[in-house]
Amino acid sequence: MKPDFDKLGNDYKSSRTVLIADVDCTAAGESLCQKKGVRGYPTIKVYKKDGSPDGEDYNGARDYAGMKRYVEGNLAGPECSLEDKEGCSKDELQILEESEKMSGADRRSKIQGMEAEVKAKKKQAKELESEVKGLTKSLELWKLGGEKPDKVEQLLSDAEFLAGCELRTCIISFLPHILEESAAKRNQHLKNIDAVFKKAKSDGQPVGFMWSQGGDQFEAEEKLALQFGFPAVIAMNLKKERFGVMRGAFNKDGLSQFLSSMMLGKVPLQPMPKGFKWGKADAWDGKDGQLPEEEL
Repeated sequence: MKPDFDKLGNDYKSSRTVLIADVDCTAAGESLCQKKGVRGYPTIKVYKKDGSPDGEDYNGARDYAGMKRYVEGNLAGPECSLEDKEGCSKDELQILEESEKMSGADRRSKIQGMEAEVKAKKKQAKELESEVKGLTKSLELWKLGGEKPDKVEQLLSDAEFLAGCELRTCIISFLPHILEESAAKRNQHLKNIDAVFKKAKSDGQPVGFMWSQGGDQFEAEEKLALQFGFPAVIAMNLKKERFGVMRGAFNKDGLSQFLSSMMLGKVPLQPMPKGFKWGKADAWDGKDGQLPEEEL
């Protein structure tokens, strides 16, 4: 039966009114077959335009000639051809009738011209497809260039803060000024912050981490009431317009505990100061601080 069914499908592969298809009920089509109530194999179902969405069982002949007769008598609708012009659209009928009126030589010339046009269009489409692939790859690289790796960043401006923290809670650590501690001490602070950040990231906590040098954001520090000294840590959520201050020790355990308490809603929150913005700051060069030379 399978060869006859395939032959029938080939007859109607370009039909606008009949679709002949098969489904493997033992593989990817198993769920569809169960849904349509197929119990044994092979089963043929017929779906008519105004019929049941579950179709009806076909119990006729299973050979090519018998199935062909059934399709022609029960399913096939008007097709656009010389023998069946009722199946043509207005545009199709115009082309068909114009072709009928042509001489053999004119028709052959028209066909050759259109075949050449189709070939050129296919070549153009292939070139465009290749161009689109190249543009898509370039687009991905342009996007990638603007995506910073999620890491502990120094807070250098309001724009930088918004880029990393506009849509999530951020933990901001204020470290002592580099003139008040060594580069080695600061790096140890940053190492502790980074360890807590990485743990939060591995736990799937949507939290960002940033750090600032004490005094670089003087106006912001005053509005957030951080005059008690540095290191200091806050959690800030712009969407909720709230922030909370860490009161524990500034070390790895203290940061972890603060983060856990914040995620559980145990950190007292305060409303953001009105018109709050971060100022601009210079990036740390990784070196110890140097006092400016006194002018003579």
